Amino acid sequence: MTEREFPRAPYAVAVEFRSPSSFLIAYSLNLSRGGLFVETHHVLAPGTPLDLSFRVPGAGEIMLSGLVSWQREPGSPDGPPGVGVEFTDITAQLGDFIDQLVAGFDGIQILILASDPKDRASLTRMVKSIVASAELLQANDASVAETLITEDVDLAVIDIDGDPEGAIATLRRAKSLATPVPAIALASTKRLRDHARAAGADELAGNPPAFEELQIAVMRALARPTAVR
Repeated sequence: MTEREFPRAPYAVAVEFRSPSSFLIAYSLNLSRGGLFVETHHVLAPGTPLDLSFRVPGAGEIMLSGLVSWQREPGSPDGPPGVGVEFTDITAQLGDFIDQLVAGFDGIQILILASDPKDRASLTRMVKSIVASAELLQANDASVAETLITEDVDLAVIDIDGDPEGAIATLRRAKSLATPVPAIALASTKRLRDHARAAGADELAGNPPAFEELQIAVMRALARPTAVR
């Protein structure tokens, strides 16, 4: 049976990515292994057929069919609600699409905001170890960050502790753009983490973060879709 002859599944989900790089990271982390986690509040039992259309700016859309393999309920301590989707034989379907994205890939930009020079240097080293090919933009205060944060930035890593007011303003700026920039907030207290979450932070981590904690947050934020409908 060819791709066009697949029967329509009873459920269809459109997954939109903010950039080719975010889709490529999602592919390298999940799709290349035949699965994907999709955040959703819909209750879909394991075994439910599902059609997913992936929409990437400048690259169009591709549809894959799969089955729900597991579900995470709202309020779970393990993460946001959603379903794990298992695909079959996706290599042939995605090959040309991935080649097109790779050919036009122009790199990843990550903004790091930290007022303390030592903290900024430490964060820079860790982020560079996580995404070796990334171009890192450094800011020592909110006014500098405001000049650097544009829709071309793929991720903002923001130290909240040094200047909470300025850091929260930068976070809000990142999320107010026409294409919001994913943001990780680093904070040493629950109060500051709650403020950062309310301001739109996609990921939260301690400050200073453990390398493994930051690595998970960075990769998850870079790969997260902008919308799931």
